[in-house]
This record gives sequence, structure tokens and C-alpha cells, in this order.
Amino acid sequence: MAVDRHSAAAVAGAEPLQTDVSARPERIDAARAALIVYDACRRALTPADAARRAAIRPVLDAWVTLIGACRARAMPIIYTTPVSRADGADVVLLPTDLSVQTGVPSLTNCIEGTPDAGFPDEIAPRPQDFVYLKRRPSAFYGTGVAELLRALRRTVLVIGGGATNRGVETSVREAFSMDLDTVVVRDCCWGGDAAAHAYSLDTSMKMYARIRTLEQVRAMLA
Repeated sequence: MAVDRHSAAAVAGAEPLQTDVSARPERIDAARAALIVYDACRRALTPADAARRAAIRPVLDAWVTLIGACRARAMPIIYTTPVSRADGADVVLLPTDLSVQTGVPSLTNCIEGTPDAGFPDEIAPRPQDFVYLKRRPSAFYGTGVAELLRALRRTVLVIGGGATNRGVETSVREAFSMDLDTVVVRDCCWGGDAAAHAYSLDTSMKMYARIRTLEQVRAMLA
């Protein structure tokens, strides 16, 4: 299980841009922002295996802190959870190179309605929050999240989740195409492939978002 161990100093600045975006103050306008809690379900954050549960615990703790900070700023909290029907009627397993190499299906959702698809008690949604069932990797495709953001007039996203290099990056790239200003919280991301997790945070997503530590994001919300 890959989780992030970077210090704030290691990711203190964004890559310089010709548009001088890097010169802007590092702030998140809570009045325009929303938090997406991407697939932070029980299956991922409270697995039955004790070793895996201990390894992922820092991510769950980070989520507790981040959600608390966003609630304090009255930001909308949007949860997604990856589900499929028990009979598999809504699943299309497409042939991909990685699925052939690893034997892992191209779509690995929880079964809809099972405890695994719910959320750990520490970060459970509250009545005012928004919860969306998600059947494909993107937080936006077929969910209604994009429409909600427009209705709430939110143009800034704070997001974390897993797997970093799969669904989180898919959602970040789509958010970029929707002209959403996105901040990825490193400490709240995880993945089963350590190299892919690191590459996504350190290289590929930097084109589409700002990648920041939990402490940096807390400061940006202050």
C-alpha cells in the first residue's frame, strides 16, 4: 500500500509557469471551494487485514483533519464511493494491458449496499453533506457531481483519495478540462502501486493541479 511520506518542504512550490500563476498567493477561497472525498470507503481505509489497516491509518487520520478543516470553513463536502450491482449488470470489463499483466480487472468496485461501500465512522458523512455512488473511475462521469458544483457556484476543488494514479488522476484531469482550479492533498492519497502513486503526484498531475501537503492546504484555508 503506497501512501505519501513527503514533507512540506519537498513540495513547497509549484512549477514556474509562463502565465506567472506561481506568483499568486497560496490561498483557497472557501466561498468558491468544495472538497471531494474520493472513494475513501471502508474497503480502502479500514481493511480487514491488520497490516494493511495499520499502513493506511495515516491516510484516514489525514482525512479526519482535512474534513474538519473544510467543515470549519463551511465548504461543501462531497463523497464518492465506487459501487457496482451484486449481479454485475452495470459492469463492463474492458481488455487493458494492465489487466492482462496483473490479472486485476479493469474495474474493481465495491458491491452496492455492502458495508465496504460505506465510510469509516471517523469520516462518516453528515446530513448536510453530499454522497454520490460512482460506477466508473471519474468522480464526474455519470454521478451528478459536476452539476452540483455548478449549482453551488464552486470553481475550486480540494481532492484526495485512491487509487492516486487511477481514479484521482482521472478526476483531476477531467476537472482541468472543466476549468476547475484543483488542489490535490498528498497526505489523503494512496495507491497499490508505489511507483505509479509517486509518479502521479510528483509528475503527471502537476500539469493539471496544485499538489500540496495537508499542512499546506490547512494554511491555504486559514
